[in-house]
Amino acid sequence: MFYKIVRAIIFVILNILFRIKVHHKENSLNNDGEPLVLCANHSSWFDPFVVAITFKDEISYMAKKELFENSILRFFLTRIKAFPVDRDGNSLTALKNSLKILKNNKTLGIFPEGTRVKGFSESSVKGGIGMLVVRSKATVLPVYIESKYKLFGRVDIYYGERFDYNHLEKGSLDSKQYTDISIDIMRRIYAVKNVFMDGKNGNN
Repeated sequence: MFYKIVRAIIFVILNILFRIKVHHKENSLNNDGEPLVLCANHSSWFDPFVVAITFKDEISYMAKKELFENSILRFFLTRIKAFPVDRDGNSLTALKNSLKILKNNKTLGIFPEGTRVKGFSESSVKGGIGMLVVRSKATVLPVYIESKYKLFGRVDIYYGERFDYNHLEKGSLDSKQYTDISIDIMRRIYAVKNVFMDGKNGNN
């Protein structure tokens, strides 16, 4: 209930501040009862809120552990289903929390680049998302957000085609291969807009 109330408030605020346009395939805005990892690019602290108000089901986000050091912020974050992750080291607790969410066929929200960036760079991608997706056998939903977040400006959010790596065996992969999977996920995210544009042009 708390999640839905906060989501409704944020929905109103962001739609006043920005002109949000959602581009999506059929049924891409819901979790169909499967372990789902929603992966998006990350250029602004607005990003997780824009995704949360456009995706129809609840999303559990990883958030940097420093945010949980403030008791008030920690109270708020835990009630909107966020949990801490150590961006500078191995966070076993975050991994366990992620796997638990996916085991329960819920939606996990992740920004694979780990921090805000201006464009795609392989060096900014972490290998952890690749390992998580393979170990959990989750479906990946790529999301591309395009906006400079100027007041009353346009925000375009593109939901792409789902995919998975369930053909891969987790015991046969090394750290480099997990990183390669993470990079592949990011390439798919940044390609989502082009897929939509190509489809639109093809219909003209």
